[in-house]
Amino acid sequence: HGETITLVCVASGGDPPPTLQWLRPGGEELPKRSIVKGGTLTIPGVTIDEGGAYSCMASNNVGNPAKKTANLLVRGLRKGRFWITPDPYHNDDNIQIGREVKISCQVEATPPEELQFSWLKNGRPLRSSERMVITHTDTEVSPGTTNLDIIDLKFTDFGTYTCVASLRNGGSPEISIDVNISSTTGESRWGRGFYSLLDLLRTDCGRLKFHKSFIVFSLPLLRL
Repeated sequence: HGETITLVCVASGGDPPPTLQWLRPGGEELPKRSIVKGGTLTIPGVTIDEGGAYSCMASNNVGNPAKKTANLLVRGLRKGRFWITPDPYHNDDNIQIGREVKISCQVEATPPEELQFSWLKNGRPLRSSERMVITHTDTEVSPGTTNLDIIDLKFTDFGTYTCVASLRNGGSPEISIDVNISSTTGESRWGRGFYSLLDLLRTDCGRLKFHKSFIVFSLPLLRL
């Protein structure tokens, strides 16, 4: 992903000498940034969407054209998304102390079998335990999903949880998604320990890391 790719097609023989043309299946256009010089196709800054089949066709108007197809595999990650369960912002539900909270992170990877996830809490590696259970979907299923189940939510669970997606063999920027569970000041008319999920606050994009930040705000425990 992001590299310059060059495909070279060479025709041997033919009278008159054939002309060469690069095509994509189904009449799909070549990427707009493509540079074609004779039998050489160059794609600067190739993206994952530009992967797939590319065909070189040789024709000299004598007989049927000859065609060879190459499959371009562009390794990379895209479409990072996040959700939390329960989700009061969409489902009129709430997050309460003592309840289970699930943080889910989903990413599309090429190739999907190289996708791997890791979790951090406040920047430190987080491992699966009895109260914080980490699971992953089958690597052959795309997009890949990882879940962090926080059993019996406590005040000590407040902090920043980071889901990091990467490819096992490297060569591609990571996708990082941060979730900050924190307490705000205020009073709640709903009773003790009510927690509400607010909207997406900001999205930051960097050259090496795609970063999304969601913040979960909570109302304090009322003293009666």
